[in-house]
Amino acid sequence: MPGVNLPNLITIARILSVPVFLWSAFRASDAGLLLAFIIFVAASISDQIDGYLARKHDLVTKAGEFLDPLADKLLVGAALVVLVAERGFPLWAALLIAVREIAVQILRTQIVRGGGQLPASPAAKLKTVTQIVTMSWWLLPWEEPNLSHWLLLAASLVMTFWSGIEYFVRAQHVEEVSP
Repeated sequence: MPGVNLPNLITIARILSVPVFLWSAFRASDAGLLLAFIIFVAASISDQIDGYLARKHDLVTKAGEFLDPLADKLLVGAALVVLVAERGFPLWAALLIAVREIAVQILRTQIVRGGGQLPASPAAKLKTVTQIVTMSWWLLPWEEPNLSHWLLLAASLVMTFWSGIEYFVRAQHVEEVSP
């Protein structure tokens, strides 16, 4: 079967973990939130593993290029829903993160369709790490939001905003050199 390889199977497992994550998080118990936390962290780590394996073993496929960002968006979107509904995460912050993710995905899709490329930058990778750490911390069931939660959220929002601007600046240069 074309496109079926270990990195893509890991990505598919990440997609399939999203409903289990949501079910666990909405169990209305500390155990459910703890399980959701574990699933979120494991899925986030698997994102790094599948990308590494695909690049190292030359297993990058069109299916993987489509499924990997989809899995990322589904996981982050599900986490934002849970955090707003269950953990006191501010709706405005979730919307800012979601709008940035959608805008950058649309931008990258347009560039790829035009024959260009806009790979993730170091700032975008740091944004991903800060978002994962922030969302993971907010998911912990025994911690009510305190100063550490708000500081992590602030760092995450700064990186979200900064890396989003950077994508749009870099996109102008890609369009200038693309045929």
